[in-house]
Amino acid sequence: MRVPKKIFPDRLKDAIVEIHYANFLPLELIPGVIFHLLDDTYTYASAPLHLDKKVFSSYYPHTSSSIIFNDNIKVLLRRNSFIFNFLNTYIGWDEYSKEIRKFIKAIIEARKEPIEFNRASVRYISEYPDLDLEEGFKFEFTYGMPHIQSDKFTIRSEFSQDDMLIFLNLQNSIELTKQDEDKSASISIVDIDVLKEDFKTSDLTELLKIITSVHDKQKEIFFSIIKEDFLKTLKPEY
Repeated sequence: MRVPKKIFPDRLKDAIVEIHYANFLPLELIPGVIFHLLDDTYTYASAPLHLDKKVFSSYYPHTSSSIIFNDNIKVLLRRNSFIFNFLNTYIGWDEYSKEIRKFIKAIIEARKEPIEFNRASVRYISEYPDLDLEEGFKFEFTYGMPHIQSDKFTIRSEFSQDDMLIFLNLQNSIELTKQDEDKSASISIVDIDVLKEDFKTSDLTELLKIITSVHDKQKEIFFSIIKEDFLKTLKPEY
């Protein structure tokens, strides 16, 4: 199967990369310590309720969570994980992975002590306005009443491939009301989350290889379920 390098429009709402590590700091110290290990291209935000929506998307909880961001990415800081996402628009995996590497490398080098990483996941969420998923993707939705046509539905599938756990979530023609708008819109969602766990490494190169393999599996799943005719409308580049 030929996998495109990119498509346009990519329709990505989120491109989430979550990396778990063995905790080495109390939660209340993590934001300050991590921020001071980075260069001056990053900004620290700790009060999401009044900040720009581009920093705090629907994925990030609007609580006292702390986020560090630069011109390209944002990073949610948790007790034992870093959660990456793009800031405004998706910059492509090559540039995105460089940003992730830059962030983690700065922390590893400044810490001067090994950090054990043990879990990685890549979750890409795409939104398609006014699209029936059956027109663009390879699946059929049926149940015990074939004479009934269902226009709105949600399907969740979980399976394993290549020692990774894959969560495939499809939502067809759901009604969403956007913030600050009274009118609703019909949106279909393709949500693919790939998880690799049960590993331990303190080596940055090995960690990045794992993250890339998880990303590649997510990409493989996406392009294996998209219909060829619909793919052509997205101007794929190989």
